[in-house]
Amino acid sequence: MAWLRFAIFTAVSLTLATSATAQVPPPPMLPEQTSIAENLVRAFSTKDEARYAALLADDVQVFEDGQNVARNRADWLKEFGPKLSATGVSFKLAPGYASTGRLLFMEYFNSLGSWGRKPPPDCCWGYDAVAYDIAGGKITVIRRLRGGTFRLADDGKIAGK
Repeated sequence: MAWLRFAIFTAVSLTLATSATAQVPPPPMLPEQTSIAENLVRAFSTKDEARYAALLADDVQVFEDGQNVARNRADWLKEFGPKLSATGVSFKLAPGYASTGRLLFMEYFNSLGSWGRKPPPDCCWGYDAVAYDIAGGKITVIRRLRGGTFRLADDGKIAGK
């Protein structure tokens, strides 16, 4: 019987330890993160390239699907600026997880004017998951994961495949 009590005690202890670990809140945001997040959302919603540029460090590094595509602000604005300000393209940012020095967003964009890509089958929106690393009040690293132009069917599979 002693082994049964030990087994129950161990199981309950492990369960409580796991529950306590899972409930730890994320690290606090840096003081400037809220302002940067708000300005980022405003820059995208108003398609304001100058406001967006002001958020970036001079030596910002930008990665798309793990590949370095820009090594400074000028290179990134040359690539992304025309997309941000393109006529017929609109953006919506949905905030995700934020922790010390990092903001995560889902960036949705209307792709009917999508700089060369065809419109997705779900009508008009594509998306990217984007992580912004922040230091010294500026965005220092941008990591973009391409979401593509597909949509999920009701069964959870990619529609049209």
